[in-house]
Amino acid sequence: MKDKDIYSSIYDIVDGNMKNAGQSLHTPKEVTLASAFAVPGKVDILKLSRERNNELFLKKAYQLMLGRPIDKTALKAWRSNYALPTEEFQQTVVYGLKNSEEFYINQVRIYNNIYSENNGYGGDISCIGRPAGITVPERMLKIYRKMPGFMKNAAKKIMGING
Repeated sequence: MKDKDIYSSIYDIVDGNMKNAGQSLHTPKEVTLASAFAVPGKVDILKLSRERNNELFLKKAYQLMLGRPIDKTALKAWRSNYALPTEEFQQTVVYGLKNSEEFYINQVRIYNNIYSENNGYGGDISCIGRPAGITVPERMLKIYRKMPGFMKNAAKKIMGING
């Protein structure tokens, strides 16, 4: 049995116990699992961006970037943005959280920030290239994001990136 399966089973047991007690867990299973396997103090935005559900992305981003679940007020405020295209919503969330005082205080390190504002297309090539400000067309980045893991590893190897 894999670690993910074990954590998933534990979540299901606790969730069942909470429901039997007439209560519910505040954090969805996907967010709990993402938090369980995250490196403390570091957030891989490329990995986070694989979440295609805007609400789950938001909840994961809060947990990973701010170290806490999203509060009801913030959830309500972001809800009006759920209809945005996934990439635009994700970029807005990452930018908003990254520029918050809470993020600064927590001293979380972001890497593979495909939504960095430092490049012309809005992405930081450090996720698939060198962090020296080389820009890549957004279309290439979208193709890279959809590649299976073995192809991403091959692309990184070709570019001389350890990862």
